[in-house]
Amino acid sequence: MFAPLLAIAFVLAPSQDAAPQAAPSPPTSERYEQAMSCAGVMAATSSLHAFTGNAEAQASSDRNGRGFIAAATLFAQPLGLTEAQLSEAFSASTARALGAVTRNTDQAAADAAIDRLNADHDACLRLVQRWMAEANGTS
Repeated sequence: MFAPLLAIAFVLAPSQDAAPQAAPSPPTSERYEQAMSCAGVMAATSSLHAFTGNAEAQASSDRNGRGFIAAATLFAQPLGLTEAQLSEAFSASTARALGAVTRNTDQAAADAAIDRLNADHDACLRLVQRWMAEANGTS
């Protein structure tokens, strides 16, 4: 999934040769936020797979996470974010995604948080499918 996601990001990212704008366009900013959020979801999912010993699922989540990080980085370029800001945003998105699971001492609440994380993971994969359709002109 990493290579297609990176290719999609290149297609959807605004050209760097364009004249500077006073403020970034909402879709670019929205796509950055979506990609960064999904990078955190993939990192959290990877951590859970590592905890349960599911190496294949962990590797898949890691690949997808790298793709979302690459996309977020491209979408962030017009926003002028620094590497430190990107790193901080990734850490925060991962903490948000994993926090609900790790903060719950009640098993039912932790299970519900894992279900939510799985739903977020699936939503991120659907997001990539929408981006692919848009990049291919089939949306």
